Amino acid sequence: NFFELGGTSLVVTRVIIEADKAGLHVAYGDVFANPTPRQLAQLVGGGSAADSPEADYDYTAINALLQHNILSTYLSGERGRLAGVMLTGATGYLGIHILHELIDSDAENIYCLVRGKSQDDAERRLKTLLFYYFDNTYEELLDRRLHVVLGDVTDDLCSVLGGLAVQTVFNCAAVVKHFSEGTEIEDVNIGGAQRCVDFCLKTGARLIHISTASTRGLWVGNSKPDVFTEQRLYMGQYLGNKYIYSKFMAERLILDAVAHHGLQAKIMRVGNLAARSTDGEFQANFRTNSFMGRIRVYNMLGCCPHTIRNKQVEFSPINEVARAIVLLSTTPRECTVFHPYNIHGQFLGDVLAQLTSVGKGIRFVEQEEFQAALDAAGADPQKARQLSSLLAYQDMAHGQKTTDVKRDNDYTTQVLYRLGFSWSPTSWDYMQRMLTTIGGFGFFD
Repeated sequence: NFFELGGTSLVVTRVIIEADKAGLHVAYGDVFANPTPRQLAQLVGGGSAADSPEADYDYTAINALLQHNILSTYLSGERGRLAGVMLTGATGYLGIHILHELIDSDAENIYCLVRGKSQDDAERRLKTLLFYYFDNTYEELLDRRLHVVLGDVTDDLCSVLGGLAVQTVFNCAAVVKHFSEGTEIEDVNIGGAQRCVDFCLKTGARLIHISTASTRGLWVGNSKPDVFTEQRLYMGQYLGNKYIYSKFMAERLILDAVAHHGLQAKIMRVGNLAARSTDGEFQANFRTNSFMGRIRVYNMLGCCPHTIRNKQVEFSPINEVARAIVLLSTTPRECTVFHPYNIHGQFLGDVLAQLTSVGKGIRFVEQEEFQAALDAAGADPQKARQLSSLLAYQDMAHGQKTTDVKRDNDYTTQVLYRLGFSWSPTSWDYMQRMLTTIGGFGFFD
């Protein structure tokens, strides 16, 4: 077993590089799912990306439900109140910003489910992060309006929360790494969502579940995929890694409970969570951000192919995402899925051009020259370890043709306009401030 022998997620890149030299289609995630040579050999011999367990489900009821998830439903419905709130994942980048929004909202009591060795340890974790991001521990609110509950989404929430008056649950808890050998991703992302559903069905609370626009997956084959809107869930897309698969399955079990069991729920498919629009503050663990990891690889290689210069990328300021989610959480019951991500895009080439603010910058080259630079880095064990952010998303469909699935959030945008919210433009100074901030911590060294 690769991992029992001391293999790590960084060393997986060596397997991918060597397999590629031998003309074998081994994707990054394949090593996690098939960690022995025999398993990998069987996969290479007959594996197919088209074999998808998510297809074996009757989506009729969910599809019918989502057809009512339109602007006229919002306009004719009644908004709700937050009242008592339970928040999971409060110590995460998005969770802590949603907590900050909830503190400024009309939420009566806010219960934060926080892991820790003890109650005091859990409270210290939360206060430390509140101070890190907002220069305020909100000590005066603790045990009055802001309450720390020791626990985890892998626990039975009905037991952990006891008789607390909770009318709205924000589920921000998630394992965001895309690959894992064990079941950690599924336990938290699917199991945690199921426990939130069970709690809400038992108590009558409304569930606000944070998902990702990445559940649109990839399209395998030559046909043209449909656009992934707020009215779609499964379109036949290929869900290429454990994280995306787990978030898709969480969405499905939630919408199934809405369609068949009367659950009140809303799914928020967020985009590329980025630095705050106010001051450029980025997530404390920015090294785990997969998109910024790819930017780092281009910077290390010193070049990027011309072919992707006009690829559209999106940066959603974390403070604005949190604000949008809290506003959308009060929309009418029949509004079930939203896409709260920034409508202002950028070209990847323009973003990479800003790397001159943190180093020498990069050159734009032909694909052959870029591949040569990539191969040279792959032959250097130290540099090869840094390529994981790029190689992890290559050839996920094992040699089959894949196409990006386009997404759309016009419905969400129109609702947000009517709630008094609009996204700020992604300006040049915003991009430069974000890159300079993380560059100052040695991210690009």
